[in-house]
Amino acid sequence: MNSAPTHFPRRTPPLLLIVAAVIALGACSASPRDYLDSAATEEYQTNPEFSHPARYLFREFDRASDADLAFVVRSLEASVESTVDWGSEELIDRSPAVDLLQGDDTEGLEHPDADPAECLAVSLAARSDHAIGRHVTAALQTDQTPGDPSAPDHHVRVFLEGTELCFADRSCAVLEVQDELTRSNPLFNITLTDRVDYRWLDLGLPDPTAVLLGADSVNEGEPRWAIVSHSWLPERAADGNAAFEQAYSLGLWIPADASATAAVLRYSASWTQTELGFTLDDTTMRQLARGAIQDAYDAQETWLETLP
Repeated sequence: MNSAPTHFPRRTPPLLLIVAAVIALGACSASPRDYLDSAATEEYQTNPEFSHPARYLFREFDRASDADLAFVVRSLEASVESTVDWGSEELIDRSPAVDLLQGDDTEGLEHPDADPAECLAVSLAARSDHAIGRHVTAALQTDQTPGDPSAPDHHVRVFLEGTELCFADRSCAVLEVQDELTRSNPLFNITLTDRVDYRWLDLGLPDPTAVLLGADSVNEGEPRWAIVSHSWLPERAADGNAAFEQAYSLGLWIPADASATAAVLRYSASWTQTELGFTLDDTTMRQLARGAIQDAYDAQETWLETLP
């Protein structure tokens, strides 16, 4: 028979022994760097954790990385698109629930000596037919009265640190402003100062979990430029028995895609503590707040049609 006896081992060819020895030698002598660079040991960044995206974005506006902020904005965008009833005429159907602010959420901001958890929280989403660039044009106007029906006679914007000169072309990431205005209605005329910061954000940045630990987050495709804003009332403002005890807000302008002409999803979250001199229940106060935000949305849409 041609085969070797089964009780005798086959002799391994010398060439294969040499190859096996080289492989074994290479495995035994692999450097620590070879091991650390292997796919099995690569460490990636982690996605941010949050109880509610609006609260996170307000608090982390100038603390978190662009990648973390972009991840949370995309999360909020997906939540709004999946829960809002765009066909409804009721504002409450475009008003997703929002968490209350807590004390550490306002850390580093000049604000009244009051507990943010006492604020009434409300949000409202809307769609804008105007592209993101048009909303930037509106933000860069000194006279803000056309877009603010709650301050029809006096709303002047003061630009800080020269940021108005570089924000439109994104040569700087942040626009800092101070608004001087008088809120007017049949109940009161309250003059106040409001601080507002705007920030460009590329929503095309990858999720943090897709980026190696210590590496920069880079968008390899077309950027989808959104804007995030947060505002706060540095001091209590009052007129007789009526007062704004404290006020904070978050604003988002999210384009549908990366094109310069894309329609924009708008989202506002508001946290305010207001005294009127008489008592209204929280449900009524929230509905009044939604109405005020919608009135501002409508006024700004009209304003943007006439701006150069």
